[in-house]
Formats: sequence, C-alpha cells, structure tokens
Amino acid sequence: MNWPLWIVIFVSLGAPVGILIADRALDIPARTLFKVWGIPSLILFLGGTFYALITRDPIFQLVLWGFVGGVLATVALDIVRLIGVRLGAFPADMPMIFGLISMGLAPALQRNVMAQMVAHLSDLPEERRRMMMGPRLQAIARLREPLRVAVVASMQRGLGRLPERKRQAVMGTQMELLSKLPGEERRAIMTAMDKAMSDGAPPVYAQPRGLPKIPMTLARRFMDRAIPETIKEAGVSHGQVALRGYLWHFIIGSTFGMAYTLLFGPGSWPLAFAWGVFVWAAMMIAMPPMMPMIQFPWAWFPIVPLIAHLAMAVPIGYFAQFASSAAGSSLVQALGL
Repeated sequence: MNWPLWIVIFVSLGAPVGILIADRALDIPARTLFKVWGIPSLILFLGGTFYALITRDPIFQLVLWGFVGGVLATVALDIVRLIGVRLGAFPADMPMIFGLISMGLAPALQRNVMAQMVAHLSDLPEERRRMMMGPRLQAIARLREPLRVAVVASMQRGLGRLPERKRQAVMGTQMELLSKLPGEERRAIMTAMDKAMSDGAPPVYAQPRGLPKIPMTLARRFMDRAIPETIKEAGVSHGQVALRGYLWHFIIGSTFGMAYTLLFGPGSWPLAFAWGVFVWAAMMIAMPPMMPMIQFPWAWFPIVPLIAHLAMAVPIGYFAQFASSAAGSSLVQALGL
C-alpha cells in the first residue's frame, strides 16, 4: 500500500464538491477557489494518477474503474434527476446553476430572482402582499450593510420593471410597512435605498441569509425566469452555461466513484447502495445552507433524490468489481477492516 500516493489522490478528489459547498454555504467565490484550490488539486490528482500508471501501482486500477463507474453513475442519476426536474421535484436544473456560479454570475442570478419576487408581490391581493412584505422588510433591515444595499437594489430593479399601476401598489404597501417599523430598522432600509440609487449598488458575493424562505414551487417559478434572463444579460449562450455546469456536475460524480473504490476497493452491492444513501444524506444536509432562501417540502422532496442516488450506486458497484485485483490498495483492505 503506497500511503503517500493514496493520500495525494484521495485528498485531491475533495476539490470539486468542496468548491461548490464553499461558494454556496460560505460565500467564497468559486472562480477564486478554482485557482487557489481547484488547479493545485487537479495537478496533484493527474500527477499522482500518472505516477501510479507508469509505476504499475494498483492504485491506478482503483482510480480508473472508480472514474468509469462515477461518470456512468452520474448518467444514471441524471436519468432520474431530469425526470424529477420536469415534474417539479427540484428547484431548478442544478447544473445550470453550477454553470452560472462558475462564471461568477451567482449575484446576477440572485438579483433577478429577487426581481421576480417583486413581480410576484405585485400580483397579490393587498393583505397577502402586506403579510409577505412585512417580515421580509424587517429581515432586510437586519442584514449587514453591503448586502442590505444589494437586496434593496434588487427590489428597486424589480419595481422598475412593473407597470405603473402595479409599481404604485407595491410602493404604497412598502411605505406603509416602513412607517410601522422601529426607527432604527426604518432608517437602515431608507439609507440602503439612498445608497442603492446613488452608487448603483455593486454586486455582493453573498446570499441574504435570514430572509423569509420562499416555498420551493414558487422558487422554481422564479428560477425558470431568472436563469435565462441572467444568461441573456451576461451575453453568453445557454450552451456555454450548460457545458460548464454539466462538466462540473460530472466531475463531482466521478469523484464519488473514485472515492468509493479508493475506500472500499471492489466493495459489495450492499456497500455500494449504502454509499449512494450516504451521498444522498450528505446532499440533504448540505442543501439548506447552500440554498438558504428556499423552503424545501421535506415531507416529499427527499424521495426523488434518494431514488436518483440509488440509481447512481449501480454503475459504481458494478465497475468497482473490475478493480478486485487492486483491493489491497484500498483503505479498508490496507487497514484490515
């Protein structure tokens, strides 16, 4: 067992999913992380894999069959996932969001989603609009200032797109609610409005955590409109975004396949399905902090992702069997577990 080589390859596999989580949960831009984390990890992975190949180290077999299984596992997962997307079981086609994130367009997408929220508010009856806007204004007042200004600017952007009658209705509700806020909160929002109008409110790479959550069905409607709008504004093509997003998506899938073989070697069918359940559970835990504006319907939302990850386990478990001759280089075999 070549421990240094195993560690170099295994640790480098954490970059693709780690960058995504850091971007969405910690507000660290993925474009920066690709340079300082992704490229070094890619160099380590390719260097370690090439060394394993030329030295005929059995770790190469684990990487090879784990990669094949992981890529085909992502295909299997997507067959289920894309059906779920068509049926409204997800907030969006997530790789398209990955593509926008990779281009640094997450703040623009967020701004357009908020503008869609304003359009939705304009269509509501007065009392319902007041019920939705009141808690939201209070939460906006508590945001730190750069983010508060960015959120207010997004709302103003949404207002500017409305027909005059609807714009006046929303602004009337807004001013009424502002008048009822405590003085400090009212001043915070009014100051943010002034700054948004005076300096253009440059984008802030952070999600507005603490705002009232949007039901997933409503968020999906907003996303369906905001994603193509963001692509058009950025002057890029839908294909470019899809290519980058799906490439990232498949790279993440391949790392799960390689991590499985490096940990368990050929493993077993029960272990492969347990791995699929583990990846599913990790996704369920990570999703709320990564998408803090969405209220997921937990009574049924996890079902389609679970089926997708069980489908993912089949190619991983099957192709892992081809690495049986390299089982001694997996973690469980090396530790005698």
